[in-house]
Amino acid sequence: MAAAPPEEFLKRLVELTKTEQAAEEKESSLLFTNASVSLLERSGLALGNLSGQTSIGLGGRLLVELTRPAAYHSSPDFPPHDFRPGDLARLRPQGAAGGGARKATRGPSKEEKGKEKDDDALDAVVYRTTANRMVLAVDDPSDDFMLPERIQIIKVANPITFVRQCFFLNRALRKLEAAEPLSPLLSVLLGQQKPTIFQRSPDEPLSFINENLNASQKEAVDFALSSNEVALIWGPPGTGKTETLVEIIRQCVKADKRVLVCGASNLSVDNILARLSVSHPNFPQPIPLTRVGHPARVLSGLTRHTLDAQSSSTDSSALVEDIKKEIEELENKLRNGSGKTRIRGSERKKMWEEVRELRKEFRKRQGGIVSEVVSKAKVVLATTHGAGGRSLDRFEFDVVIIDEAAQATEPACWIPILKGKKLILAGDHLQLPPTLKSSDRLTKSLGSKSSKATSKEGTAPPAQPGKLTLSPDLEVTLFSRLLARHGPSIRRMLKVQYRFNAKINSFPSTMLYDGELVPDESVKDRKLSDLEGVEADEDLDEPVVFFDTAGQAMYERAAEDGSFGSASKSNENEADVVHKYVQALVNANVPPTSISIISPYNSQVLLLASLIHPQYPEIEVGSVDSNQDVVIVSLVRSNAEGEVGFLRELRRLNVSMTRPRRHLVVVGDSETVSKGSNFLKKWMEWLEEEALVKVP
Repeated sequence: MAAAPPEEFLKRLVELTKTEQAAEEKESSLLFTNASVSLLERSGLALGNLSGQTSIGLGGRLLVELTRPAAYHSSPDFPPHDFRPGDLARLRPQGAAGGGARKATRGPSKEEKGKEKDDDALDAVVYRTTANRMVLAVDDPSDDFMLPERIQIIKVANPITFVRQCFFLNRALRKLEAAEPLSPLLSVLLGQQKPTIFQRSPDEPLSFINENLNASQKEAVDFALSSNEVALIWGPPGTGKTETLVEIIRQCVKADKRVLVCGASNLSVDNILARLSVSHPNFPQPIPLTRVGHPARVLSGLTRHTLDAQSSSTDSSALVEDIKKEIEELENKLRNGSGKTRIRGSERKKMWEEVRELRKEFRKRQGGIVSEVVSKAKVVLATTHGAGGRSLDRFEFDVVIIDEAAQATEPACWIPILKGKKLILAGDHLQLPPTLKSSDRLTKSLGSKSSKATSKEGTAPPAQPGKLTLSPDLEVTLFSRLLARHGPSIRRMLKVQYRFNAKINSFPSTMLYDGELVPDESVKDRKLSDLEGVEADEDLDEPVVFFDTAGQAMYERAAEDGSFGSASKSNENEADVVHKYVQALVNANVPPTSISIISPYNSQVLLLASLIHPQYPEIEVGSVDSNQDVVIVSLVRSNAEGEVGFLRELRRLNVSMTRPRRHLVVVGDSETVSKGSNFLKKWMEWLEEEALVKVP
């Protein structure tokens, strides 16, 4: 990889961001051009024949609640689907043609007006989902939008994220081009100087608010607070990374510093918010908190902390609330009227004009309230993307913290970086990297000795002094780049994990964490039979089990052979093995809510959900974010060529094997899997040595 000055480095990030945007838009375009609606529905990317009703939610947003009417469906429950809170969905009349590949924007350009093929479509954010209801939130509905009697929704891509990343990267470029001295933080990030540390006096040790932190957590807190420009906190799974960050944030607030807390996902941000919103005995005073972002993307129990909710409860909000109520009353009359109650003609036109004027007044007054709320907050929380919103335009922070930094692309991190004086990154570069459309590195082997070194350090060796190594793609994160450039001196590792037992801990600790990751005494002997009412035999009490399908002709197959989406894989025989094992667990009184099933292939996830959910709807299928007592992993790949695809990525396997608390079950073909990489081969050898391999 070539070395380059800072200007070329930032330009390269802009180029990579645009390449990723183009790749995502191309995939979306191919999907909706080549795939039938029925295939989209079978793939979980569309839901059809829905009915809906509207209401007004936070911030004056139009809410659309969707259900499956009995006239078109035998069950009110949704089939397995890929719609999650925060996703962008296109709502349109059932059977509408075209428009699937249109970019999600605030509205069509002047050139596009009159050319739109999907005039009846409306883009919305998934606000809330249950088994039989889904609520979408719409920011800017057309004045006279009416819900169709039969509704279809399709999941779509959102390019706004990439536009915002390029905007802030170009802002950093302008700082360089202005030839003015860079801040110490930017100088370190752009390779102009080394990071420095404030030396705390031995006579004045740090007084910890949470005295129950372990030694490695306390060391990480002290290091992060003492670092002048940037610090990395390496948090392997289950090591209490969130608790460590909460301590750092409270210490910053105690020192009268303003903090911007970001994460690669809404869930990571909300996890920190949930902990911060609860006072600690040694820090009883509540911290002024504000959560920036669309309320649809925030956990329901935390919405009181959102900017929208806080704005609606200020002293200045009474008039705004009156305007909102007036808008709601008018819109309800206009949108929900039917038959004789439907308003028509000139009266309808006049009422919509009144709604438009009220919306303008609402946004103007709400803008002033938003600034008032944010200015009072000591801690502002947002995703990396959300940190670039208008509500934070004129605000600066003493400290910026980015959680899940090893899963965020570097361009995404530059959005909050330009709002702070100091940066703290937290994450684990040996867990999943950013999800990318433009990179094929996920399918390359990382199992060789050189690949292992690269994946552990993140990038190639440091560039020449004063220059930066140009990133080959966006999988090289800021976290891994800084770790590669400055080495262990820039990070502190959390070494005690509180999630899984000693047997589950053994292999990843040895292979990936240099043997330094250890289970806490409270979890090291965990087993299934410890759960109340569970009647686990010796086999079920074994912490790790590999069901080997080698030689049993349990081959993989491509999804929808010969059609769009056939790159995904499924394995019906493996799904049957998983189903039977789930039944054995439940028969032993293991609660279904304690079981999670995951697979690296979406086609297999959908197959497993269709097989498991009719009998056990409480079992989570497909989520790698859940930490359950039992996690069952279906590897899918089984072929004569030894092709393993995603499984070559050791980080993908690592995130799966470190999810369960008590019992890890893996179903796969040992002959195929062991050919994938040296890492997979050593894993299979370890399983054999520990007598953990069984025949299904």
